Amino acid sequence: MLEILDTTLREGEQTPFVNFTVDEKVQIARMLDSVGVDMIEAGDPSVSPNVAKAIKCIASLGLRAEVVAHSVASRLGIDKAKACGADRVAIFYATSKIHLDAKLHKTQEQAIVIIQEHVEYARSLGLKVRYTPEDATRTDFEFLVQVCNAAIEAGADRISFADTLGIMQPHVMYEKVRALRERLLPCKIDLHCHNDYGLALANAMAGIRAGADCIHTTVNGLGERTGIPDLAETVVSFRNLEGNEKYNIQPLMDVSGYLEKVSGFFLAPNKPITGLNAFSHKSGVHTNGILKDPRTYEPFDPAILGRERKIIIDKYTGKSAVASRLEEYGIEVSAAELEVIVTRIKNIGDERKQLFDADILEIAEQVTGREIDVIPHDISAMLMVEVESHVYTSAVVRRMRGFTNVSNVYEMTGDYDISAFVNVENIMALNNLIEEIRTVQGVKRTETRMVLKKYNGKA
Repeated sequence: MLEILDTTLREGEQTPFVNFTVDEKVQIARMLDSVGVDMIEAGDPSVSPNVAKAIKCIASLGLRAEVVAHSVASRLGIDKAKACGADRVAIFYATSKIHLDAKLHKTQEQAIVIIQEHVEYARSLGLKVRYTPEDATRTDFEFLVQVCNAAIEAGADRISFADTLGIMQPHVMYEKVRALRERLLPCKIDLHCHNDYGLALANAMAGIRAGADCIHTTVNGLGERTGIPDLAETVVSFRNLEGNEKYNIQPLMDVSGYLEKVSGFFLAPNKPITGLNAFSHKSGVHTNGILKDPRTYEPFDPAILGRERKIIIDKYTGKSAVASRLEEYGIEVSAAELEVIVTRIKNIGDERKQLFDADILEIAEQVTGREIDVIPHDISAMLMVEVESHVYTSAVVRRMRGFTNVSNVYEMTGDYDISAFVNVENIMALNNLIEEIRTVQGVKRTETRMVLKKYNGKA
């Protein structure tokens, strides 16, 4: 049975410019536990007093997940892990020749002695132990087997096969893990796969297929350099591709959004699973299929994540998508009219980066000769936004200020957290803007108040 250790609080915080507060770490741990991850690597208590404090707080929460503290092979580090109340200590010590020679200045024989000594010490304190041979994938394989078996004999019940530089390929990972499984004494094998070549999740899945037990993840794929497997991608991939329904997918979007807020690292729109464009469709062939049966171009229903699909109208659009969009506004057109409308959309699509519903309706009016445009024009409005309680208001403000028609954004007290003044051409453009703002991570609800009269200067 697959296990997931999430190391957002340790590996994730090693992302450049990312630092979590103690309260944020506690909230992240609670959210990870709601997903159902098996282990939470809460940090290395030797890093700072606040890291130690956070581990202690998380260990006291009574979470279902096992709480893991990270430590170099050091009695002081192990003592701190014990003092924090962690269930397990993950002891790491590098094993590759370049690390032993250039960083540690130790022989292979000396490394084995150090590793055994510290595993035995941790076990004497009543801690469960995972041993991580750092840079395992560049370690001589015979020595790797020797040092891991030495750690197991000393009391480690888990070995973390660390692809520290992300150099594995899935087929190589499969063979390495299969060989490890055959050569190691009884233990569980963790996989810590870095994403330097974009292969982390593929490597991890190959390793699981070869006999490994556990994948290390972070929320949004955070971590050193290019990070490690993303939690949401891992959970959904194993659910949909491997039939593993062990984990709760409902909190995934919430925990991803929360990490965006507290980390300051926003997701690329094309990020799988959680990215803005994950369920957006543009090509005419694709949208035609989606409108007939979403299974044609969606690998799974976005509703399982609480998400909705989006149809993009521009020069790539086909007749089905345009007809569907017009029907949403109660507009019926003939086949001939639809043909002309689509042709004009394609023509102006070459000139504009984005086509709004207001543009589509204007074209439809021109083609049909019917007055179907929406009034009034030149609308000013106050847009009120309520933000989810776990989201920083300032993060949503930054997103809103990026919209062309939004100005004078304010954080405020009261029932709503944000107000913004907007200027748009017509009702349809206002509707488009509101819909876009509602897609911003953290927006809970909106209310719009149109301006009826403007007064400039003194009465």
